[in-house]
Amino acid sequence: MPSTNQWRFIEVGRVVLLTSGKYENKIAVVLDVLDMNRVLVDSPACGSKWTGVPRHVVTLKCLEPTPVKVEVTRGAKVNTLKKVLEEQKTVAAWDESAWAKKLSVRDARTNITDFDRVRLDRARRVRAYTLRKTLATKLEKAGKKAKAAKVFKA
Repeated sequence: MPSTNQWRFIEVGRVVLLTSGKYENKIAVVLDVLDMNRVLVDSPACGSKWTGVPRHVVTLKCLEPTPVKVEVTRGAKVNTLKKVLEEQKTVAAWDESAWAKKLSVRDARTNITDFDRVRLDRARRVRAYTLRKTLATKLEKAGKKAKAAKVFKA
């Protein structure tokens, strides 16, 4: 992983996240920097929900550079890129990142049913209840009964 000051540079081989358009929330690899505002990207389908972007030109307004980088030559062909992505386990590295996990959770929460939403809310309330209860017992053991009564009102 590069230092935090270097991973934002747009360069050949940088894995980027597309933020708008048809391929929103998919990753692609920069294959060529065309000018100050546009890059050529490609991401062959590798059996992951993150890949599957055809080779096309994207403006820099529509993407976010990620800390993941691939060692690939400028303008690499589709088969070469697919082979390099599998060898360097780039998609797996992205899948393990906190950013990808956050996007997955966000996507899962937007696609749940009303019943699942109620179950999730109930689980959150039960978890908060047990947390308050254990905190109250620890406070009582520490001799702080007034504070324990404030934390847990049963």
